[in-house]
Amino acid sequence: MMTNHNCILIVDDEERGREALEMCLATENYQLAFAHSGQEALDKAIELVPDLILLDVMMPGMDGFEVCERLRAHRKLAEIPILMLTALDDRDAKLRGIESGADDFITKPFDRVELRVRIRTIIRLNRHRCLLTERSRFEWVVEQSEDGYLLLGEDDAIRYANSSARLYLKLFKDDISSELFLTRIDQFYKREPETAWEDWPRSNIAQMPRYLVRPETFDDTSLWLQVDILELPAAQFSGQLVRLHNITDHMNLQRQMWSFQTLVSHKLRAPLNGLVGLQILGKKDIDLTSERAHSLLNIARESAKRLQEQVLEILQYVDASQLLKSKQNNSFNIDNFHALLTKIKWDLQLNNLVIQMSEDLHQRILAFSEQALELILRELLTNAKKFHPAQNPDIKITMTSERSDMITIAVYDNGRHLSEHELAKVWTPYYQSEKSFTGEVKGMGLGLAMVSSLIWSSGGECYFKNRPDQTGVIVELYVPLLKNENFPH
Repeated sequence: MMTNHNCILIVDDEERGREALEMCLATENYQLAFAHSGQEALDKAIELVPDLILLDVMMPGMDGFEVCERLRAHRKLAEIPILMLTALDDRDAKLRGIESGADDFITKPFDRVELRVRIRTIIRLNRHRCLLTERSRFEWVVEQSEDGYLLLGEDDAIRYANSSARLYLKLFKDDISSELFLTRIDQFYKREPETAWEDWPRSNIAQMPRYLVRPETFDDTSLWLQVDILELPAAQFSGQLVRLHNITDHMNLQRQMWSFQTLVSHKLRAPLNGLVGLQILGKKDIDLTSERAHSLLNIARESAKRLQEQVLEILQYVDASQLLKSKQNNSFNIDNFHALLTKIKWDLQLNNLVIQMSEDLHQRILAFSEQALELILRELLTNAKKFHPAQNPDIKITMTSERSDMITIAVYDNGRHLSEHELAKVWTPYYQSEKSFTGEVKGMGLGLAMVSSLIWSSGGECYFKNRPDQTGVIVELYVPLLKNENFPH
């Protein structure tokens, strides 16, 4: 027979009374503990925290009523059920027992069957009470959580949503029973990356993380929610437990790190190289009045001036979370695209770069800042050069208006193809704490992840695929146009 894990503390000053109760309960397989005085009962109760206390009323010194009062006054023991055993069968004794905190009474000599039934009932009711208490505490904790929690049925219908989930999904309690999860989120968010959502609602723990991205507007910043499916015992619920975790601050922090690294790398290299020439002036045989010395000093002076300008510019750019923040910065005239790309081309020393733009793009305005666009193009072109076998790629950039609300920027290179596994994860944002400050991680790195972060946050789309006609890849960016822009048709 299985051991019953319910513990019962028997309190009686008479040995025969304790033995009688032990024999009565022997067939029930409870864990039994014994105390022969009121003080010992209190000590044992603190040690064991039993599921039930069988408490004799008539004991020398501290009687059962006082023991009951002390148990109810103790924070740890106050909820333990107490069944008082008494030879007294008068009304006043029972009233005093009730005032002391007793849950039930049984009069000696007791009926064994009745006692066993009373004990089973009290323990069962107490177990139910404990479950209700724990459930109430759990629901309180879940309601206070900053994470959103939802229970979804097998039909993807929302069965429960805590306060944070209702806030994220703009739900009222009365709306929950009629809402489908995917239908609801598609009203406010974009599901990214698309490939991670193809197998919904299957658990995606070992695969790519799933995100809901609310695009940035002039009035508000973007919102990033990571969507996790948490495992539930099958017997408890047949649907899914979904957590919505706000990672907006984490994504912004990674953007800042990537922005700082990119800007420092590209903007400080040239002026620092110019200052290196000053080392020659320290040699003993150099004539500081010579034309060569003057030339080096002029180069150093110009480099120092440029370095100062670049440092100030970096300090303005370093917070990439502000790149899409205001109306003033959140726009880019496509007529300036050639000049921006030419600057990047010379900085990266790209020899073979071709630009093709549709004629109908004249004076079109992107809902995207020049700084953000520059960071993205630098990242894509740096990768094209880095992953080319000879670091000398042939690059073609096209800009077309295939859609009325977006401009398509496509970057072609002739480097290597990517495997299906790499293609599937190329846009996945890396934000784990173990990554270094420089953002260099195994695989494609933090840069492409931050490219997707900027594009998705603006309400755009990005795609990465192998070229079908030759080796190399194509990166397609769909960048939103500024709403209510004025341009000639």
